[in-house]
Amino acid sequence: MSKPRKLQIPDDRSERLFYIKRMFPQASGPDLKDAWHGGRHEAQRRLSGMDALAYERNHHFLNGAVTRLSPYLRHGCITLNEACNSIRAKYGAKAEKLIFAFAWRDYWRQVWYRFGDDILSDMEAAKVMIGHDPLADDIRNGTTGLPCMDGFISDLLTDGYVHHHARMWFAAYVLHWRKVDWRAAADWYQEHLLDGDMASNHLSWQWVASSFSSKPYYFNKESLARYTGEKYCASCTKTCPFDDSYDGLHIKLFPEVIPGSPEQHKVDRPTRPAVSTQTALAVFVHDEMLSAANPIVQQSLHKIFVFDDHLHGKWSLNRLQFMADCLNEMPEVDVWLGDAREVLAERGIGQVITQATPNQEIRAMLAPFSPKWQAEPKLVDVDISSKRLKRFSRYWDKVGPLLMGNAEYRQP
Repeated sequence: MSKPRKLQIPDDRSERLFYIKRMFPQASGPDLKDAWHGGRHEAQRRLSGMDALAYERNHHFLNGAVTRLSPYLRHGCITLNEACNSIRAKYGAKAEKLIFAFAWRDYWRQVWYRFGDDILSDMEAAKVMIGHDPLADDIRNGTTGLPCMDGFISDLLTDGYVHHHARMWFAAYVLHWRKVDWRAAADWYQEHLLDGDMASNHLSWQWVASSFSSKPYYFNKESLARYTGEKYCASCTKTCPFDDSYDGLHIKLFPEVIPGSPEQHKVDRPTRPAVSTQTALAVFVHDEMLSAANPIVQQSLHKIFVFDDHLHGKWSLNRLQFMADCLNEMPEVDVWLGDAREVLAERGIGQVITQATPNQEIRAMLAPFSPKWQAEPKLVDVDISSKRLKRFSRYWDKVGPLLMGNAEYRQP
């Protein structure tokens, strides 16, 4: 990595997008679309316009009323608490399905806190035989010949956002029809997602694979056609690999049920430069707390954010631009490009204050600076056991009644 340099994020958005493209010539993918604008202001606008009743009616359909809040939640522009409180205040118990969806995001994050880097390996033995093939180029490029899958890949590569149902269909196709190793697929997928989050992404792929669920997830043509309005089926000229009953597909996809032991993979942390002993205290802003409203960011201390190649070097261009939008709303934060340890050491920083994170790479990066980890707001202030975190249903049995304010409440 080259010598650290301080960035000057332009206020004009078109200039800002071009500036990030120039600063990150290695970043792949198109510019951030007009439909996406990073930052807290846009997050609040979307939150205030959410319709929980429409969400409940049709969120499983590709053209349904989904929130599209996930990139803003992922980067801390708003918190899950804010989102849940806002929806509850407006809709009360009628917001059940939307709050249920928010709880899934909290669930994945709690699992990440509890199990750390274990989420990057099989959490459990898969319940069926799963593949270990590499990710083929036709998948990476969206040239499988299947209009549905190629459409989902196009959404990922051009917008950085894919409908939640399409994510599940695509993951099932890649893992069960193409027998790709879930780790290779999950790593590639996350690089391109505006809302790319290690826990939500990797644990969702494991959920589909059955290495963190009681059975594999797969689908058939009837289901896909229904929820897409036959958008892709009408133009498809290939023999549909999904056209069968669920029982028939199960026999084809999983002829042998020979689950093995969970596979564990060593995580290699990047080599970082040594740091000198310093004394100054600063706020380190990482990519999960990109909001000027964050109480830690509001402290009257020097505030630093670093586009660190070890953390962000493989991210798509539009995701880097999304973060630049967020940072533009945080004028008191100095933005740097380089190795975070070098940046902090050269600024004379000996200790940092920052928001707690389950991201082990961030934690390892900041370890030499005696970090003061400030807890992020909990969705529900209650301890959740490791046993409950093995399945969302067990988590929800504990959290659901508290979120819904009803001791008798059960999963919808």
